[in-house]
Amino acid sequence: MAGKFLHTSGKLQSLCYRFEMDNRALTLLRHGGKVLITAADKVRYGNDVKQTYLPVFWNTSWFKMRPQHTTGLAIDSQHPLFREFPTDDWSNLNWWELVNNAQVMNLAALPRDYQSPIQPIDTWHVSRKLGMMIEANVLNGKLLMTTMDISSHLDHRLVARQMRKALIDYMESDSFQPALTLPVTVITDLFKKTDPPVNMYTKNSPDELKPKLK
Repeated sequence: MAGKFLHTSGKLQSLCYRFEMDNRALTLLRHGGKVLITAADKVRYGNDVKQTYLPVFWNTSWFKMRPQHTTGLAIDSQHPLFREFPTDDWSNLNWWELVNNAQVMNLAALPRDYQSPIQPIDTWHVSRKLGMMIEANVLNGKLLMTTMDISSHLDHRLVARQMRKALIDYMESDSFQPALTLPVTVITDLFKKTDPPVNMYTKNSPDELKPKLK
């Protein structure tokens, strides 16, 4: 996705749209610009978490962590982004288009007190720190990254089109002031690292099927 570079009084200023943290994104961030990374289906760190709009299977641990793995969203509805995308604090049906079968990010490398404004709730067996959107100061610029698909087939995906507009308008407003500062490696690792495997399968019987010992 092409971004644009605008020079005003000799200073590099722009909002650049990229699919990953490439050289063009790094250049803009070094010069104090803004970068929106739309990383749907591009992230590796978190791709073992299978998200659908349905809740998690009732007993994932008996079935080798079979999908799906998430059970809804925790949404910061007071975030300035949602001025143009009204929402409750949870995922109502208007989120289906953005959430069903969409990729998540594993945010284990981010500070413990950071919570994504759009946070998938992991299966209670693991409770990984997940997110579908992060924003941070990176180098000298500002970055917003999302795994929501806000790029494809927008002519008939009205919800995705509105979320894209809300994100861009937010980033171009004075409200876009990330409180978090991250090194570039935290972002690039999301495209390179993989999660440690989770194996919760057991051959043991549940308590209700075990023989009662006198």
